[in-house]
Amino acid sequence: MRNILVLFFFLTALAMQAQTSKTTETQRDRYGHITGTAVTTTKSDGTQETVYKDRYGHITGRSTTKQYSNGRTETTYKDSYGHVTGTSTTRTTGNRSETTYKDRYGHITGSSATKPDGKRTTTTYKDRYGHITGTSTTNKE
Repeated sequence: MRNILVLFFFLTALAMQAQTSKTTETQRDRYGHITGTAVTTTKSDGTQETVYKDRYGHITGRSTTKQYSNGRTETTYKDSYGHVTGTSTTRTTGNRSETTYKDRYGHITGSSATKPDGKRTTTTYKDRYGHITGTSTTNKE
């Protein structure tokens, strides 16, 4: 009986390890020096938790992302003390996605719209008044 109990706990621990995954992203400046890292842990329920660190390894912030079945994704951003600094809500329809950014008080600070165009994906950023502030293009290979 004792062996069965030990085996059960061992398999449970093994299964819990298999249900999470980690991804590390390293940010570098134009000279190749590391400016920070972002470590994202994806849990079995699809929730993603990201920890942001500066070049010295100090935590500068965190974010939690939850995806819902209706195509909506909500992200909450927190500073190093755990205070909410802002949120973003992304709605995906087909192959387009629109994101609204809000500050800690719930006021809209900007938005972005991403749409694919052949082998490229273009994101347009707007301020709180709807004026375009920038664009970015990602090329697929």
